[in-house]
Amino acid sequence: MQRRAIKYSQFGDPREVTELITETISTDLEPNRILIRWLASPINPLDINKIQGVYIFQPELPVIAGTEGVGRVVKVGSSVIRVAPGDKAAIYAIQSSCWADYSVVDESDIVKIDQRITPIQGATMMVNPPTAWLMFKKGELERGDWIIQNSANSGVGRAVIEMAKEKGYHTINIVRDRSNIKELKDELTRLGGDIVWTEEEVKTEGRAFKGRPKLALNGVGGKSCLQISSLLGRGGMLITYGGMSKKAHEISTSALVFNNITAVGLSNPPMMMIDGENADEYQRMLSEIQDMYIRGVLHPPPMDEHPLDNYKIAITNSMDGKHAKQIFVMEEEKQSKL
Repeated sequence: MQRRAIKYSQFGDPREVTELITETISTDLEPNRILIRWLASPINPLDINKIQGVYIFQPELPVIAGTEGVGRVVKVGSSVIRVAPGDKAAIYAIQSSCWADYSVVDESDIVKIDQRITPIQGATMMVNPPTAWLMFKKGELERGDWIIQNSANSGVGRAVIEMAKEKGYHTINIVRDRSNIKELKDELTRLGGDIVWTEEEVKTEGRAFKGRPKLALNGVGGKSCLQISSLLGRGGMLITYGGMSKKAHEISTSALVFNNITAVGLSNPPMMMIDGENADEYQRMLSEIQDMYIRGVLHPPPMDEHPLDNYKIAITNSMDGKHAKQIFVMEEEKQSKL
């Protein structure tokens, strides 16, 4: 069968090395393989880094781009038991190829999801909400505990706010100053954020704040990491899950020495194993996240939707940092209303 896909054959600037191709793929499936029709797939920072060739895990070239997405199962191999034709399935795998109409994937790389989950929800539920969920677990939080985070307007940051509210945690949310800062503060407060400060306001408001967070979540690095680590309470934990500033992570010396804080890193791919020792916890986490989506407690971040044909615009917008999150919504999905 014919499929369209966004492909790259060399590492480099994603705006230059990617191309939209049409190619033939076989539908004669090996026993453990699945033919899936993609419904939606976002552009994540990880996708950009993979194409640039700077991500820690590099795919073999040439390769179809895309790491996270949701699709409809079309056909399954003879030994597949996890899903059946017609099921919705989500994927998050370093070697996945979901910037396409169709792909053939391993059963071990996908998970069946509730039919009530929308394509936008399903396409963005495998990275950001699990990252928030895992950081809460690692921080050993209890109801009433405080969290401070930078990058509060990111996909992870928004998931932290909404999921923390649901679990009874309080959040201090740090964002960069901007022309529409009042609107952003109001928006994050509506999501459930208790406090929203700019990086400049932390310098004054942070000193005056009497509470001491138990957990600091760092997705930025640089001076921003220094700010949030300095506000941790005694025995608090700093978790770094990203470095959007591309600067070294700075940590408060006084917090390390006198407050005995712990600094750790977190990446969710080791947890994203459907089989193995984490299987039960993995399924419990995904069930909890899906339930929050269905109940309207958790929402995807604001997104700009694009067909595959608009891939150059979508990638450019994703890289310039001035737009909402970019997501490919396949044309067939809009037509079929699946």
